[in-house]
Amino acid sequence: MIITPLQSRFALPGRRRLALVGLLIGLVVAGACDDPFAPRATTSVRTDSFVVYAVSETPVNVPSAFNIVFFTPLRLEPTYGFDLVFDIDESGEVVVIPARLVGGAVTSNRFVGLQRVTGDYDDLTQAPVTGYEYDSTVTLGLREAVLVELRADQCQFQTSQFLYSKIRILAIDQTRRLLSFEITYDPNCGFRSFLPGVPTN
Repeated sequence: MIITPLQSRFALPGRRRLALVGLLIGLVVAGACDDPFAPRATTSVRTDSFVVYAVSETPVNVPSAFNIVFFTPLRLEPTYGFDLVFDIDESGEVVVIPARLVGGAVTSNRFVGLQRVTGDYDDLTQAPVTGYEYDSTVTLGLREAVLVELRADQCQFQTSQFLYSKIRILAIDQTRRLLSFEITYDPNCGFRSFLPGVPTN
């Protein structure tokens, strides 16, 4: 076989040629595994703390509810634009109440599942997909926490209709009937990360 000067200039030694072929195959396989139709997260996980009042034995114009999507405390209003309501029981513990238990038929399409956190709150970096109880309250003491699974309207056309968050009680003032809590919330439909930044899976 006669090799012309042009061919010899671009010819690769055997090892380099094999390495190049292997690299090309790897890129093709990686591209095939990356599903272009898979959901992509676009928004960073949010963490903040809030103060709300107990729903009982307090004025009607103070916030005792919370909207997770809008990340804000709300008053108990006839629009029922909230996901959770907070109360303080006789023993001084916080009662977390899903909206459906407060609004009845008006909130029948608001699905909020709760699950008590049993391990370390800070070590909980991803929400589980099972174990949530719907239409049921959870009672929490100081530093205790609950997971929330929310079926959100803005996710109805997504692969998953659920949003996830975790809430920890930071302070309880039984005399003034108020409490503070920390919440971490993943605003990406179907994603369950509690780590800072935009989730990758």
